Amino acid sequence: MITAQDKILHVASKLGLTSLKDMQASTGAVYDCDTDLSGQIFSSASRHQNPGITNLTDNQFEVNEALLVENIAFYVRASNGNAVNFQLNYGSNAVIVFDLIIGNKRVLKDTPVFASGSPYTFANVANIAGVVVEDNVQFYIPRNQVYMEGAGILIPPQIQWYVDYRIFNVVTGAPIAAGSNTVIGCYLFGTKVLLNFNTSI
Repeated sequence: MITAQDKILHVASKLGLTSLKDMQASTGAVYDCDTDLSGQIFSSASRHQNPGITNLTDNQFEVNEALLVENIAFYVRASNGNAVNFQLNYGSNAVIVFDLIIGNKRVLKDTPVFASGSPYTFANVANIAGVVVEDNVQFYIPRNQVYMEGAGILIPPQIQWYVDYRIFNVVTGAPIAAGSNTVIGCYLFGTKVLLNFNTSI
Protein backbone atom coordinates (compact mmCIF):
# COMPACT_ATOMS: atom_id res chain seq x y z
CA MET A 1 0.00 0.00 0.00
CA ILE A 2 1.32 3.43 -0.99
CA THR A 3 1.18 5.97 1.83
CA ALA A 4 0.80 9.73 1.53
CA GLN A 5 4.48 10.09 2.38
CA ASP A 6 5.46 7.66 -0.41
CA LYS A 7 3.55 9.73 -2.97
CA ILE A 8 5.14 12.96 -1.78
CA LEU A 9 8.66 11.50 -1.82
CA HIS A 10 8.17 9.95 -5.26
CA VAL A 11 7.09 13.25 -6.82
CA ALA A 12 9.89 15.11 -5.00
CA SER A 13 12.41 12.63 -6.36
CA LYS A 14 11.14 13.15 -9.92
CA LEU A 15 11.46 16.92 -9.43
CA GLY A 16 14.97 16.59 -8.01
CA LEU A 17 14.03 17.91 -4.56
CA THR A 18 16.36 15.75 -2.50
CA SER A 19 15.92 17.71 0.76
CA LEU A 20 12.22 16.87 0.96
CA LYS A 21 13.01 13.59 2.76
CA ASP A 22 14.40 15.65 5.67
CA MET A 23 11.15 17.47 6.19
CA GLN A 24 8.11 16.75 8.29
CA ALA A 25 4.55 16.30 7.08
CA SER A 26 1.44 17.42 8.92
CA THR A 27 -2.21 18.03 8.28
CA GLY A 28 -2.72 21.04 6.03
CA ALA A 29 -5.45 22.86 4.17
CA VAL A 30 -5.83 25.70 1.68
CA TYR A 31 -9.01 27.56 0.78
CA ASP A 32 -10.12 30.38 -1.50
CA CYS A 33 -13.34 31.91 -2.89
CA ASP A 34 -14.35 32.92 -6.39
CA THR A 35 -15.03 36.57 -5.57
CA ASP A 36 -14.78 37.49 -9.27
CA LEU A 37 -17.56 35.01 -10.23
CA SER A 38 -15.18 33.81 -12.94
CA GLY A 39 -15.70 30.08 -12.47
CA GLN A 40 -12.13 29.72 -11.17
CA ILE A 41 -10.88 29.34 -7.61
CA PHE A 42 -7.28 29.82 -6.36
CA SER A 43 -6.13 31.57 -9.56
CA SER A 44 -6.73 35.02 -8.02
CA ALA A 45 -5.76 34.18 -4.42
CA SER A 46 -2.84 36.62 -4.50
CA ARG A 47 -5.29 39.53 -4.91
CA HIS A 48 -7.40 38.62 -1.90
CA GLN A 49 -4.99 38.69 1.06
CA ASN A 50 -7.92 38.26 3.42
CA PRO A 51 -8.16 35.29 5.82
CA GLY A 52 -11.95 35.44 5.55
CA ILE A 53 -11.60 34.63 1.85
CA THR A 54 -8.30 32.75 1.49
CA ASN A 55 -5.32 31.54 3.51
CA LEU A 56 -2.98 31.81 0.52
CA THR A 57 -0.73 34.58 -0.78
CA ASP A 58 -0.27 32.82 -4.13
CA ASN A 59 -1.60 29.75 -5.92
CA GLN A 60 1.73 27.97 -5.85
CA PHE A 61 3.77 26.56 -3.00
CA GLU A 62 7.31 27.61 -2.17
CA VAL A 63 10.38 25.43 -2.63
CA ASN A 64 10.16 22.32 -0.41
CA GLU A 65 6.46 22.80 0.28
CA ALA A 66 3.75 20.52 -1.10
CA LEU A 67 0.20 19.34 -0.38
CA LEU A 68 -1.18 15.86 -0.94
CA VAL A 69 -4.88 16.61 -1.47
CA GLU A 70 -7.03 13.96 0.19
CA ASN A 71 -10.35 15.81 0.47
CA ILE A 72 -11.94 18.49 -1.71
CA ALA A 73 -14.90 20.54 -0.49
CA PHE A 74 -16.94 23.36 -1.99
CA TYR A 75 -18.94 25.79 0.11
CA VAL A 76 -21.04 28.93 -0.23
CA ARG A 77 -19.85 32.18 1.37
CA ALA A 78 -22.33 35.00 1.84
CA SER A 79 -21.42 38.67 1.40
CA ASN A 80 -21.36 39.08 5.20
CA GLY A 81 -18.62 36.44 5.45
CA ASN A 82 -20.76 33.60 6.80
CA ALA A 83 -20.82 30.14 5.27
CA VAL A 84 -24.38 29.42 4.19
CA ASN A 85 -26.39 26.39 3.18
CA PHE A 86 -25.55 25.15 -0.33
CA GLN A 87 -28.85 23.37 -0.89
CA LEU A 88 -30.94 26.35 0.21
CA ASN A 89 -29.06 28.61 -2.22
CA TYR A 90 -28.77 26.32 -5.22
CA GLY A 91 -31.40 23.64 -4.64
CA SER A 92 -31.18 19.98 -3.73
CA ASN A 93 -30.66 19.03 -7.40
CA ALA A 94 -27.50 21.13 -7.71
CA VAL A 95 -24.24 19.47 -8.70
CA ILE A 96 -20.82 21.08 -8.97
CA VAL A 97 -18.70 19.79 -11.84
CA PHE A 98 -15.05 20.77 -11.50
CA ASP A 99 -11.57 20.37 -12.96
CA LEU A 100 -8.38 20.55 -10.89
CA ILE A 101 -5.54 21.99 -12.96
CA ILE A 102 -1.94 21.67 -11.76
CA GLY A 103 0.55 23.40 -14.03
CA ASN A 104 -0.88 22.85 -17.51
CA LYS A 105 -2.42 19.44 -16.74
CA ARG A 106 -6.02 18.68 -15.78
CA VAL A 107 -5.54 16.06 -13.08
CA LEU A 108 -9.28 15.90 -12.35
CA LYS A 109 -11.66 16.57 -15.24
CA ASP A 110 -15.46 16.97 -15.24
CA THR A 111 -15.65 15.57 -11.70
CA PRO A 112 -19.12 15.90 -10.15
CA VAL A 113 -19.83 16.47 -6.46
CA PHE A 114 -23.39 16.81 -5.24
CA ALA A 115 -25.15 19.24 -2.93
CA SER A 116 -24.97 17.18 0.23
CA GLY A 117 -21.98 15.36 1.65
CA SER A 118 -20.15 14.24 4.77
CA PRO A 119 -18.16 14.94 6.86
CA TYR A 120 -18.90 18.63 7.22
CA THR A 121 -16.35 21.42 7.57
CA PHE A 122 -18.39 24.57 7.98
CA ALA A 123 -21.56 25.22 9.98
CA ASN A 124 -24.70 27.07 8.98
CA VAL A 125 -27.24 28.89 11.15
CA ALA A 126 -30.67 27.28 10.89
CA ASN A 127 -33.79 29.31 10.24
CA ILE A 128 -36.51 28.07 12.59
CA ALA A 129 -40.04 29.40 11.87
CA GLY A 130 -38.55 32.43 10.15
CA VAL A 131 -36.33 33.37 13.12
CA VAL A 132 -32.55 32.97 12.92
CA VAL A 133 -31.27 31.58 16.21
CA GLU A 134 -27.61 32.55 16.12
CA ASP A 135 -26.83 31.98 19.80
CA ASN A 136 -28.09 28.43 20.20
CA VAL A 137 -25.48 25.86 19.14
CA GLN A 138 -28.02 23.05 18.80
CA PHE A 139 -29.64 24.86 15.86
CA TYR A 140 -26.43 24.98 13.83
CA ILE A 141 -26.82 22.73 10.80
CA PRO A 142 -23.58 21.79 9.00
CA ARG A 143 -25.11 21.24 5.56
CA ASN A 144 -23.50 23.90 3.45
CA GLN A 145 -20.89 22.10 1.40
CA VAL A 146 -20.38 19.54 -1.28
CA TYR A 147 -17.61 17.14 -0.58
CA MET A 148 -15.28 14.62 -2.26
CA GLU A 149 -12.81 12.45 -0.37
CA GLY A 150 -9.98 10.13 -1.31
CA ALA A 151 -8.55 12.32 -4.08
CA GLY A 152 -4.89 11.42 -3.39
CA ILE A 153 -3.44 14.09 -5.70
CA LEU A 154 -0.15 15.84 -4.96
CA ILE A 155 0.33 19.55 -5.63
CA PRO A 156 4.12 19.89 -5.91
CA PRO A 157 6.27 22.91 -5.04
CA GLN A 158 6.45 25.96 -7.32
CA ILE A 159 3.67 24.80 -9.66
CA GLN A 160 0.57 26.97 -10.06
CA TRP A 161 -2.80 25.30 -9.60
CA TYR A 162 -6.45 26.29 -9.72
CA VAL A 163 -9.96 24.84 -9.85
CA ASP A 164 -12.46 25.37 -12.67
CA TYR A 165 -16.07 24.75 -11.62
CA ARG A 166 -19.61 24.84 -13.02
CA ILE A 167 -22.94 24.37 -11.24
CA PHE A 168 -25.75 22.43 -12.91
CA ASN A 169 -29.23 21.16 -12.12
CA VAL A 170 -28.60 17.42 -12.21
CA VAL A 171 -32.22 16.71 -13.23
CA THR A 172 -32.65 19.19 -16.08
CA GLY A 173 -28.98 19.66 -17.01
CA ALA A 174 -29.42 23.44 -16.99
CA PRO A 175 -26.51 25.55 -15.72
CA ILE A 176 -27.12 27.42 -12.46
CA ALA A 177 -25.74 30.95 -12.20
CA ALA A 178 -23.89 32.11 -9.09
CA GLY A 179 -26.03 33.95 -6.56
CA SER A 180 -25.88 37.73 -6.42
CA ASN A 181 -24.95 37.84 -2.71
CA THR A 182 -22.89 34.65 -2.46
CA VAL A 183 -19.66 33.21 -3.83
CA ILE A 184 -18.41 29.64 -4.15
CA GLY A 185 -15.36 28.64 -2.16
CA CYS A 186 -13.12 25.59 -2.35
CA TYR A 187 -11.23 23.87 0.44
CA LEU A 188 -8.36 21.41 -0.23
CA PHE A 189 -7.40 19.31 2.79
CA GLY A 190 -4.67 16.71 3.20
CA THR A 191 -1.04 16.07 4.11
CA LYS A 192 1.23 19.10 3.83
CA VAL A 193 5.01 19.08 3.83
CA LEU A 194 6.63 21.80 5.87
CA LEU A 195 10.24 22.74 6.51
CA ASN A 196 11.79 20.78 9.40
CA PHE A 197 14.14 23.21 11.11
CA ASN A 198 15.77 20.45 13.15
CA THR A 199 17.40 19.05 10.04
CA SER A 200 17.61 22.20 7.92
CA ILE A 201 19.48 24.70 10.12
